[in-house]
Amino acid sequence: MVTSPPIETTLRAHFEAARNERNLAKATATTAADRRSVRVYQQSRLAQTHADLLRSSKYGLAATFFLTELYSTEDLTQRDADLERVIKLLVKFTPEKALDALAAALEMDALSELLDGKLAAVLRSQQGPGAALRIDASTYAVAYRAMGQFDLRLRQVELTEEIGLALDKLARMPIVMTMLRVMRVPANVAGVGRLHEFLERGYAAFIHMNGGRVFIDTIVARERAEHERLTG
Repeated sequence: MVTSPPIETTLRAHFEAARNERNLAKATATTAADRRSVRVYQQSRLAQTHADLLRSSKYGLAATFFLTELYSTEDLTQRDADLERVIKLLVKFTPEKALDALAAALEMDALSELLDGKLAAVLRSQQGPGAALRIDASTYAVAYRAMGQFDLRLRQVELTEEIGLALDKLARMPIVMTMLRVMRVPANVAGVGRLHEFLERGYAAFIHMNGGRVFIDTIVARERAEHERLTG
């Protein structure tokens, strides 16, 4: 019988994978700029695809959380440092459903960094050294198909669904809100306020929706359709 690894081991593995990919992207000024260009383009594409959700009074908070928190163009060095310090405590004191959401989010983070690095490398090889990457719908589609890794692309979509469902379940647990409020001051004192704010925003976004199944299904269906369009 195959047993799953302890949740702390899983969290640390995803965390290390994401951090290693970020460090690789920082190897040179060119790779750092290329990675950022890819992420800025993809975040813009996501915002266009899900513009109605971002404008929605019901789904706007959750859409913003997914598009700017789970897929960020910001420097995550401090968040990485915060997370590394508190993984053991998170495992000890965090509800199982919250850990499920965090594990999926960290896997998504690592996978996104890996695929962004590969896509940036393909774009760079196609455009040659020197100037900043030119990324538009055409160059992106060509590079997307040339890179392949379609199984990992579909895994990204699966993780989007897993994260959403886990957060939706958390939103049905009133005790989580109490725990987050109680831990707000200790988290800031401990120097992990940014990580705590990240968890609070995700929870608040799903509480606000009062049921996130339609939101989750909409995002997943659109992202699968976008993948099929790019590979068709």
